[in-house]
Amino acid sequence: MFMHPPTHSLPRSTKRTRALFLGPAFVAAIGYIDPGNYATNIQAGADFGYLLLWVVVWANLMAALIQLLSAKLGLATGESLASMLGNRLPRWAVYPYWIQAEILAMATDIAEFIGAALGFKLLFGFTLMEGAMITAIISWAVLSLEMRNLKTLQLVIGTMLLSVALIYVVELFYSHPHPVSVFEG
Repeated sequence: MFMHPPTHSLPRSTKRTRALFLGPAFVAAIGYIDPGNYATNIQAGADFGYLLLWVVVWANLMAALIQLLSAKLGLATGESLASMLGNRLPRWAVYPYWIQAEILAMATDIAEFIGAALGFKLLFGFTLMEGAMITAIISWAVLSLEMRNLKTLQLVIGTMLLSVALIYVVELFYSHPHPVSVFEG
């Protein structure tokens, strides 16, 4: 019986299949790397120094765990967390989850929108209203991509996400944080 020797690299088709899942991952990750989060974290750092650093680290780790568990639920059942709750709980028990999700989505959107407008003010000297208008136009353009081609939207969001992450790493080198203070919190 002839056996092929084991290879340590994935076949091209498997690599491509896995790469297709990066688009939705980038779209989900943008919720953690956005101007609103940075504005909030920078303000907290300015007010409290490194005291809240471990709160931010643990909050992000818990959010990553929840994302991971939700993804596993989706892979195992083919349903989202919201549809699982809707199918398994009595109708009256679903409403608090729905209201909570709507409030959190609005709070996140507002923080991202204000953070982007503030970013335009800080970077280019625009007024907050001008920054808000530019943010609205960019948001509309990105959302219109979703209607036309989801892959293009994922590529645009992935590029923005990687750009912001890279800028953040570069910013760390310019700020020269004191390592002992960082770990002491």
